[in-house]
Amino acid sequence: MIGIKHPSLHDAAFNHTHEYLQSCLRAINAGPVVHYEQDISVNELPVRERLGIATMTVSLLGFLDAASVHLHFYTVSERLELVRLLQQALTERFMVSIEGVFSSIRTADIAMKRFAIWKLWTKRYAASGRPLGAMLLQCGYMKLLVSCSALQIATQEELGKYDIFNLTVQEDEFKPQQQQGHSSALLEVLSDTAAEEMRLLEDGADYLQLGSAWQQRLAFAVKAHTLNTFLNCMVANEDIADSDTLISWLEDTITDPVQMADENLASMILRSMAVVAKLFPTMASSLSRSLPRFIVQSGIKGDTVTVAARTLAYILNLLSPDAVITGLYSLGNILSAGSNGERTMSTSGIPNGVASTARQDAQFSHHSSGSAISLDISSDDESGAAYGNVVRAIVGIATSCKDEKITALAQSMLLQKLGKVGLSVDIHIITEAAVLAQSGGQLELKSLLKLYSRISHEGAVQGNSTLLGAVGSPGEKSIVSKGDVHESDNTHQRDVELAAREIIELLPPLAILVSVLDQDSYLRQDINIRRLYREAWFNIVVHGISTTSGLGQQYSNELRIFAIHSPPLVAEDRTEQFESEIELNTVLRRGMNPPHTTEQKKRLISILTKCESDIRSLSYPKVIFLSAAYLVEILRADAGECTQILPYFLDPSLNGSAMENCMVMIADEVMDVYLSNTLRGHHEINSAPHVAKQLALMFTGCCHRIARVQQVAASCADNIILRMPSSLCQRASLFALLELLSIMWTSCLDAELDEYDWKSSYTSARGNVSVDLSDDYSLRKSTLNALYRKAKAWVMTVINIAPLDVKGLLQTYLSEYDDNGAYGHVALGRSFALEMGATIPATDQKLGAIDRHGDCNINTVSDFIAQYSTRQEYRYADTLPENEQTHVGFLRTDQDHETSTSHRSKSESDQEALARLAHKAEQKDPVSEGELRDILRRAAALLCKADADQCGIVRHLIEIPFTIFTKQSIKIGISLWLGVINENPTMEPRILTEIAQNWETTVHANAGVFSEKLRQVACSI
Repeated sequence: MIGIKHPSLHDAAFNHTHEYLQSCLRAINAGPVVHYEQDISVNELPVRERLGIATMTVSLLGFLDAASVHLHFYTVSERLELVRLLQQALTERFMVSIEGVFSSIRTADIAMKRFAIWKLWTKRYAASGRPLGAMLLQCGYMKLLVSCSALQIATQEELGKYDIFNLTVQEDEFKPQQQQGHSSALLEVLSDTAAEEMRLLEDGADYLQLGSAWQQRLAFAVKAHTLNTFLNCMVANEDIADSDTLISWLEDTITDPVQMADENLASMILRSMAVVAKLFPTMASSLSRSLPRFIVQSGIKGDTVTVAARTLAYILNLLSPDAVITGLYSLGNILSAGSNGERTMSTSGIPNGVASTARQDAQFSHHSSGSAISLDISSDDESGAAYGNVVRAIVGIATSCKDEKITALAQSMLLQKLGKVGLSVDIHIITEAAVLAQSGGQLELKSLLKLYSRISHEGAVQGNSTLLGAVGSPGEKSIVSKGDVHESDNTHQRDVELAAREIIELLPPLAILVSVLDQDSYLRQDINIRRLYREAWFNIVVHGISTTSGLGQQYSNELRIFAIHSPPLVAEDRTEQFESEIELNTVLRRGMNPPHTTEQKKRLISILTKCESDIRSLSYPKVIFLSAAYLVEILRADAGECTQILPYFLDPSLNGSAMENCMVMIADEVMDVYLSNTLRGHHEINSAPHVAKQLALMFTGCCHRIARVQQVAASCADNIILRMPSSLCQRASLFALLELLSIMWTSCLDAELDEYDWKSSYTSARGNVSVDLSDDYSLRKSTLNALYRKAKAWVMTVINIAPLDVKGLLQTYLSEYDDNGAYGHVALGRSFALEMGATIPATDQKLGAIDRHGDCNINTVSDFIAQYSTRQEYRYADTLPENEQTHVGFLRTDQDHETSTSHRSKSESDQEALARLAHKAEQKDPVSEGELRDILRRAAALLCKADADQCGIVRHLIEIPFTIFTKQSIKIGISLWLGVINENPTMEPRILTEIAQNWETTVHANAGVFSEKLRQVACSI
């Protein structure tokens, strides 16, 4: 890494690594040689020599792992030298010695203290799946050869962005010979090494006597790396690496089920076939016939099926589009061959649920003309696995093609097989069809949803949990249509429970579906989708599903995901009308009978105990609406979102009624849940920056055109700031508040300046806020006054707790201005920032104790402006050149910079200037206040503009004031540290870490308040 980051040190770093390998080679040649065939036992070797071999093995493992990752450090000639050195070191005799040494360590007596630590580490390596031994070392070596060969066909930048297989296969114009000049000698060494390794793996060598499953897995990993190396050499130069040799290896491996059971090796084999098919089109046809046979007959599992399907899809596309259709029909015919099995599902409704079947069959009217693939199956388990692989292969081919027509064909083909083979196959089809829905058209998605709705109903009626668990991706409409608690009094409880069970079974796939969709655009496009979301939640509540019910607790995670992606349960198109949707929505009236009404009211009263009298006076639809709103917003608050409670107060039915009282109580409950989770801080969403964004949205709600929305937003903001004051010590929230003050002032000023040019929408990119205001200017003025009073109370609350943090942010806000409003412009936010910056915190006992003389107002505006001016000085200092290390004297205090730099050495850096000052401070040499301030300010200016992690400068910026440790040095330091944090928040963790470390140093040094002198004075008192 040093050699990569500092090119001037490349030769020195290379020489050190070269000398390291030379020393390893000398030690290996001078060490003992152990053969299993000879009478010499490894246990007869001295313990020191055995531990030396073990130490060298672990050392080489570390070197190989690091070198394979950073191999671009070496030039082509250096790589060739590196590989040859490793070849000389990793001989077969040395590998046998390694196996013998670690075998003796594993079987050594635990009483041997010198072996104890090695026994512990060998157990840890084995537990991690990497048993120490020759095979692990060989695996690291072959991994390095893979990296070496990959750099011969692509650059490091390309390899950092793409997998070598994707780069080779997906790039149509990819020409490896043009990527980088490569050495034929290096390619020959790599290909010869790979060929020799394959010979050893096939014939068996002494160190390949495998004793465990993990060692066998390592052997498969070595083989995968070996094939990868040879493949890269073939791509680079076919004359050096023979393609026929590679193809024979691939064919031998793919026919061995034991080797193909290893997912890494199987993935390597299959992806290599794709590369071979691209480079040698004549091989594509035979590969397209062998891969389906492999998928069906090999008994593979897991991701190997998906990789095989993608490989087959790629090869079929290379042949022709018709080949893809033929391949799909060939695999589909295998499912048809098993149609004489038990029919476990009714298929009468499938044609209606698959609207596109006839259309797709007409469009793709030809079937496979090739021979059918035979299935030799000896048990039901094997049958289910084979058919499952076929289904996954069909889906994998369709999704890889990224063609809606192919997707539609695959879906119709699969759904036609439902009920014709067996339950296990039906489950595979139902599950995998959900994957197709993500890449298919709308018509296919609707057909699939109808089918899932019917299957879920049949599964619930029959009590078939297996079938219910397989249902894939139903939609909101399915939930809305499920169940109907009748208005008659004799509703059977069993029917209600059955409907609730049907609804809850639809939630897991629905949660997946809404989480992968682009919800914002999806909801904006269709108002009917928003209506379905609302009605789905209403129907959920009607059937007794809540956070405390059994089904609700069982599916709490799915309910939470659905709530996160759901819009508020108010109809936005009716907010301007007198009649609410609550009176018109028929879903809210489901189950409206006296017993059910009483039950629903009891549930709501148990939640909102303070609103019992209000709830008893509400109608049934309003009770269901409030219960649904509570359920959705509590789940959303539990997930870290609390601002969606505000749109509910737009509903006209809440205007000064019992509904409004209940809704206010729900808002309080939502804030309590949100803040309780936030204060526990288990997740990143509970951190202060995320809460600040929520607080900024609440501030925006304080400027809403509806008065009751303003009141609720202000109350919520009060709760957030009271319980988590740090949320206002963030740019997102504080800047939003200041910008809203300026916006509201401007909106009121427009009444005087633009009386006939009415403007309702105001936006601030700086505060990331946007508001739509009323045309009533008196309401605007009252809103401004209320916001100003609240803002003053909020900011003063936080200033009393953290004055330096808040005032630092206020200075940052004042530093950023818009030139368009620089002259003759009044910005209330900037005036308010200056006013707050001048206040004396209640916690400042020193300034608070000053007596007032006359009518003069005592404040800290002079200190605030002085710090502001200081920050402006280094904030707008001359920008640094791109290469900071090559420009001299940036931190020097000389007035004539050009003259001084001409007499300075070009090797001096900014860090060295700080280091000299730090050295003076450590030596207790006198450092003037002016010199300290000027150098540290320039260092702060560098950090304010730096994108990279300037560790050295940060360390000196914190360390120097602590080393001097005077009152003035610490004051200068605090001012600069807070300034850098506010200007460049990415530096905050590093600065806080350094401050904590230096503070701990002063404690150990008994400096300041920890001085022994103070302890002696205290004792004497």
